[in-house]
Amino acid sequence: MLVGGADLPVRGYGLVAGLGTNGSREVPSIVREYFDQLLLKTKELTTPSGYKFSPELVLNDLDTAVVSLWGRIPPGAPVGTRFDVLVAAPPETQTRSLDGGVMLLPGELYLSVPGNMAGKQSKVYGKVDGTIFVNPFLDAGKAEDVPRLREGRVIGGGVLLEARPLRLFLLHPDYQRAGLIQRRLNERFGPERVAAARDSSTIEITIPAEHARDYQRFLRLLMHVPIRQVGATWETKAREIAAAMESSEANHDELALVWEAIGRQVLPTVQPLYESPSPVVAYYAARTGLRLGDIRALPVVAAIAGAKDSPLRMAAIDELGYQKPSSRVTPVLRRLLDDENESVRFAACDALTRQGDGAKIKRIAIKDQFDLDLVESAAEPMIYVSQSLRQRIVVFGRDITIRRPMFFSAPDDLVTLSATEGQLKLTAFRKVPRTGRRSEAFEVEPSVGELVRLLGTVPSPEQGKAVYGLGLTYSQVAGVLYRLCKSGDIPAGFRLQELPEVRRIYSQSEASAGRADVPGP
Repeated sequence: MLVGGADLPVRGYGLVAGLGTNGSREVPSIVREYFDQLLLKTKELTTPSGYKFSPELVLNDLDTAVVSLWGRIPPGAPVGTRFDVLVAAPPETQTRSLDGGVMLLPGELYLSVPGNMAGKQSKVYGKVDGTIFVNPFLDAGKAEDVPRLREGRVIGGGVLLEARPLRLFLLHPDYQRAGLIQRRLNERFGPERVAAARDSSTIEITIPAEHARDYQRFLRLLMHVPIRQVGATWETKAREIAAAMESSEANHDELALVWEAIGRQVLPTVQPLYESPSPVVAYYAARTGLRLGDIRALPVVAAIAGAKDSPLRMAAIDELGYQKPSSRVTPVLRRLLDDENESVRFAACDALTRQGDGAKIKRIAIKDQFDLDLVESAAEPMIYVSQSLRQRIVVFGRDITIRRPMFFSAPDDLVTLSATEGQLKLTAFRKVPRTGRRSEAFEVEPSVGELVRLLGTVPSPEQGKAVYGLGLTYSQVAGVLYRLCKSGDIPAGFRLQELPEVRRIYSQSEASAGRADVPGP
């Protein structure tokens, strides 16, 4: 059984600023002392927009609010791993909306167990920093949406401060078996030492440096390494798996992981199945081959990635994204940027981004805010906004032009955009949250890319340079884009990333009970 192979729930409290008059002065009694002590250590607090808070007054300012924080630290995560954090205004406060909010102080995250209150914990597992993302589809004019404006998430804002130990725990202690597992895992994943048996029931696991970025895939593979077989019996095991693959009820993903965990010696058994009449068997055989370095498997996976009716299409595209850029891989993914299926386009974009392809995807970093990807695509224009792990706006159709003449005003007059008949550029300004005054007006080219840059850039006065940017948060930029697409001012569709399901490396029942994924004893 893998101990430390499940998500670790953590929670805490944070302090948010940038809410204008939508914050609250109430502080839950259980955290008042915590924040009082925290603010005593602080001389001055400054928001990204440059406004300075006095620690003595910060909790009584309606621009701020105390929030509850929840997160789940992924299994096996190394120090520095980022994860999403859910944010909500406590029910006993009168905070109206978290839109535009920025973490004023890094929030501390502790183990989420009954009785663990802020300031009483012994260990800080992570910290939270960043801006609050509020669903841009919400409408403050709808009664059912109003409570949800008090909720949001800090996308990729959680940072792990202490690595979680990973151990294999034998349900039936046995020194000989513990030593065998240690030896087999180190043989399979060397030259770095992966496994260290500490006693008859515990084997410590260290994730190799080469797998640090894809440690979850590594842990899944580790849990599928057969232990007992030696020598020629690997071939027998590989053939047993091949036979099991033919069953319509087989768990093909798990079986393929056992093939992969055995190693390259399974290739003579796997390669003939690249041409299997069963698309499912062909794909998982080819996936195994690719992961074991067999380039002959590439055309099979590429063909499935391009097959419009294949249920394995998305998995194949993702798999291609882990391959090195080449004349066989990159053109396939680039073609998929023009696919009529939006999900396929998004997946192909992610795969090419992973490969660092700059020919079709131009990345612009909006400093300290988010990434803007401008994607060359012949398909219908589309704007895609992520809401997990990374703040990222993807524009499919690099040169989408905003229609003119036009007039647009965001809710609460946050941003105003206009262009009269014959005006070549847009005029843009915003309302300053704290004062309600109007910012400086800017002229901007009527392209989506340039507008996003203006909206998201935080103005930073530099000697000899003109101030530029309206300083909206990622969430606010997403809200403006959604409403411009809805009004038709931006002739493009708008899609918000579906939140990923919580995935587990291995459930406890799977990790015990005789390893059901491995055929035979």
